[in-house]
Amino acid sequence: MSAPSLRDQAYHIIYEQIAAGALAGGTVTSEVQLSAQLDMSRTPVRAALQQLETEGFVRIISKHGVLVLDASAQRTGDLLELIAAILLFAVASVRRLDPEGLAELSLKLAAELQVRLEADKLDANPEALCAFELSAIRSILALGRNQEMQETAERSASRLFWLSSGRRWTAPCRDEMADVMQLLLHRLPASNDAFHDAMQRYLRMLKMNW
Repeated sequence: MSAPSLRDQAYHIIYEQIAAGALAGGTVTSEVQLSAQLDMSRTPVRAALQQLETEGFVRIISKHGVLVLDASAQRTGDLLELIAAILLFAVASVRRLDPEGLAELSLKLAAELQVRLEADKLDANPEALCAFELSAIRSILALGRNQEMQETAERSASRLFWLSSGRRWTAPCRDEMADVMQLLLHRLPASNDAFHDAMQRYLRMLKMNW
């Protein structure tokens, strides 16, 4: 496998700084500052910033620098709705093609969630529950065998900083979130209408507590 390009390296480093809060919303920086920090020329840094601007993380202001943007509630909602739509489509497809596999996955994921919830009562770990959610989404989409959908969901989850957005798994939301997640998993093999209803409840919880 070839080594990542300088542009990709710059993108991932800057992205991680934004995700970790080292470059917080409202921060103003510049190509020159970032190039010096990363010990790179301005060309790959500029390309990385252009990609981050396209994805909504920064705004490049000519002659003034680079503004790190605050997370947008609208943007967050759009990405969550995209993931929900992908899941609805994938589950409907798998329900036709492999209903037994979907039912088996439903039982497996519901049981795993219960184990994780019991462990969380002893040692609260919202990040672990976020990781389980993302793993469950990946497992569901894997049954659909649609690489493009899987990649789109991965990019969307990455832009949402999914693994560090665990507020819904803390009090006072945790118990309701657990019930909604269990319902979603149990209804995987149910009718399209039943699963759609469970997905809408899940989506509302995500939007309200992101």
